Amino acid sequence: MKPIERIAMYLQFKSITPHAFEKKIKLSNGYFSKQFRNKGSVGSDILIKIHELYKDIDIMWILTGEGQMLKDHSSSIHNGSPSQVDEFSYKYETDNKKFKILEDDLEKLNTVVKDKEKIISLYEFMINNNSGSGQSQSVAAI
Repeated sequence: MKPIERIAMYLQFKSITPHAFEKKIKLSNGYFSKQFRNKGSVGSDILIKIHELYKDIDIMWILTGEGQMLKDHSSSIHNGSPSQVDEFSYKYETDNKKFKILEDDLEKLNTVVKDKEKIISLYEFMINNNSGSGQSQSVAAI
């Protein structure tokens, strides 16, 4: 079962219409229904909105299907340890920061490659002009 199907199961369980769901998380009309019909994927932005606006649903259940649909508030805070949702949120934020660093590094590397390509082009231009002018000088000398 895909996350979109688990979301639909939650909506049905809570008697929430797809239209009301779309409106609450600010999706365009029919977006969720179309994704559900086509068994499409759910983006991280939608999952974040669900996590923020529907506090009783277990986000890990949506993602993996493991555990219970609804959070068990007594088990999510045991001995002061973070809940699975907190762990997921922390991992998401950490991975997102790493991804941003990698994007920045890639942009810098692309700039370096473009600069090196320009230098190579200049050397090729200089070599072609020098070899061409050398030939015309030797022909003129004869």
